[in-house]
Amino acid sequence: MNTLKVPKIIPATNSTEELKEIFATLTANGITNCNWPEEYPYTPEASFKIFHDGTNIYLQFEVTEKDIHSKITEDFGEVWTDPCVEMFIAPDSDTYYNFECTCIGKMLVACHATAKETERMPLETLATIKRIPTLGTDNFGLREGENSWSIIEIIPAATLFNHKIESWDGKTMRANFYKCGDNLPTPHFLSWNKIDYPRPNFHLPEYFGEIQFE
Repeated sequence: MNTLKVPKIIPATNSTEELKEIFATLTANGITNCNWPEEYPYTPEASFKIFHDGTNIYLQFEVTEKDIHSKITEDFGEVWTDPCVEMFIAPDSDTYYNFECTCIGKMLVACHATAKETERMPLETLATIKRIPTLGTDNFGLREGENSWSIIEIIPAATLFNHKIESWDGKTMRANFYKCGDNLPTPHFLSWNKIDYPRPNFHLPEYFGEIQFE
């Protein structure tokens, strides 16, 4: 199982330029596990960097992949069908949240709990997650060849909306990070922590790694 320590860094201004400078000092974590190589052998380059300031997680995904398009026009659409990066995080043994985001910042977030129906994040809560995509926020058609893009997400602790978590400080949780694109010309399903399951499925908390917040 992968483990990761998340450093605490408090930005002075939260400007995009300052955040990029902070991320440049951090080590990238590869999203490199191709768990279903016979059916989905394509492995684009994908990684993430992460830190927190107590109140927020700062998460940067960096991707290089071929032949992309951006069709999803709104939050809570089928974001996994576009170029998509994801963080699934479990604050306890019975619950996890999936934060899924397209290359232009359209998101889907929900809470999954044992023996309960999936609960979608309230729209007003989703609006508190800041997204900074290098490709902008407009949809686009097929872009053939190699494409590089990144996105920064600023995720408040309060977005774990069924848990009264006010700070990330000192927390240990389980998580996994993903790169996918179900409807792209070359579909793919990559993970940070390895998944041992017969078909593509990211909703498997038993295969999450561990992240420790400073």
